[in-house]
Amino acid sequence: MSNSIVFCHDRNDNLQIIEPDAVPHFEDHPPVIDIAIAVVKEGYKGVVFDEKQLANGDFLLVMSTNPITPEGQIIQELCLVADDGATLPPIDSVLSQIKKRYDEIGGRHE
Repeated sequence: MSNSIVFCHDRNDNLQIIEPDAVPHFEDHPPVIDIAIAVVKEGYKGVVFDEKQLANGDFLLVMSTNPITPEGQIIQELCLVADDGATLPPIDSVLSQIKKRYDEIGGRHE
């Protein structure tokens, strides 16, 4: 058990209760994070990151997805693929897939 517990509201207004010691720690972040960052940089709102500095100086990075957006659905799917150890598609392919889904539903991401 950790010496601390983090309580925070994420950008989807969900209360996150996190025991920092129970969260996997990475020196290098997982590849799915690179994809999610590219999605955010393209202006899609269905994936957001929150960063919290812990008392010990470490940082906790929390990624939230909105499952009603194409990008949120796709990132959630990619997280499952990554958890299974499968190879993730290239970033450009993921961005094209998101655009295609928006085109199919006639929506915009702005």
